[in-house]
Amino acid sequence: MKKITMIVAALALSIGSMAQTLNVQSAAQDMKKGYLDKAKNEIDAACEHESTKGDAKTWYYAGLIYSQIGADIATNKKSKFNKLADDPASVYHTWLETALNASMRCKELDSDNEYAERNNQVLRYIGNEYYTRAVTSYNEKNEYNESIRLCEEAIKVFNASGDRKFAMDAYFLAGLSAKNLRDNDLTLKYFKPLVRTRTDKQVVYRTLFDIYKSQADTVEAMKIGKSYAKNCPTDYNSSLLMAEAYLLSGNVESGRDEINKAIEMSKDNPAVYVGLLSAAAGILAETQDYDGAMAKYQESLQLNPNQFEANYGIGTMIFNRGVDKLDAANAVPLEDETGLSDKLNEESKAFFRQSIQYFNSAISFIDAQDESTQQMHRANLFHCLNALKQIYARLEMYDELKPVNVRLSQIQSN
Repeated sequence: MKKITMIVAALALSIGSMAQTLNVQSAAQDMKKGYLDKAKNEIDAACEHESTKGDAKTWYYAGLIYSQIGADIATNKKSKFNKLADDPASVYHTWLETALNASMRCKELDSDNEYAERNNQVLRYIGNEYYTRAVTSYNEKNEYNESIRLCEEAIKVFNASGDRKFAMDAYFLAGLSAKNLRDNDLTLKYFKPLVRTRTDKQVVYRTLFDIYKSQADTVEAMKIGKSYAKNCPTDYNSSLLMAEAYLLSGNVESGRDEINKAIEMSKDNPAVYVGLLSAAAGILAETQDYDGAMAKYQESLQLNPNQFEANYGIGTMIFNRGVDKLDAANAVPLEDETGLSDKLNEESKAFFRQSIQYFNSAISFIDAQDESTQQMHRANLFHCLNALKQIYARLEMYDELKPVNVRLSQIQSN
């Protein structure tokens, strides 16, 4: 009698195992027919049953079914699966988390790679969903920490599916988010891998260069410049960055050669050429080659008098020279009787007066633009007005100061 009981028990176990195997097959069929609620219930049961939870096939279909649930939520406002969306108060796991965990479990169990290609397609869909949410957090919500978190998930998924290019897109977005948070360490973490993959994105090299420059790390700054030049040899911006790197390291001759190389590259594109002259002038101004900088700025203005970059660049360069003179005057000992302090003060005022016309020209250019372009120049407008505020106060030009203060208050209040 005991033997018969054991046979019956074994038969019951066998039937239960077959039932769960059928559950996986039924889930697949119901999914294809669009019966996602039935497919979900069947695959959920299979994922928990001892006989099927160790099978890669089970988890492949779980990832696929939950991904289709996500698509249903996205396209159907009345979806019965809305409780699996992203309600933080919900006790349910989101479809995205469930789909990811299932697909990663399939990858872990699929030792023969039977489902590898199909599962990678599911992972690609999941990774794209994380990346899309990261873009939304970045562009529409300015939630940069959340954007980074979502990018981390996307990077993990894309690496698992073998989609290196998509992973690099997520690295780039995470780097931009870190840049906006002004977190240099995080920015380095996400942007440096892009250099190794020979990215052509100028902002990556520019940002990394500026970080190393701020840290006075001329060696790493030069490496970034060389990487940019090697990876993007036809990009004039790479030559500009190399010029800055050379000048930063004290190699003035090579720096000027790179500036001329960049300008030569852009001669067939007048709009770029005009802007590049101003960019080159800005680099020369940083090395205190004021005559060389002014020559480039003036050439740019001759080609296009109605522009922001050259006017703002000249105004800033002359204003900074005035500040340097003022600092030097303040550093003269009180007991000095040579009149040096007064001389330096007058020289600073002369620079300040000279810069006024250029800041006003830059402001006039912004004011003449349409509303969206003005919005883009909002920070530039603030810098121009703030410089004029300091100049007018220093020169005791109080009538001119009043409208400047009004505009600054309007910007700050908004």
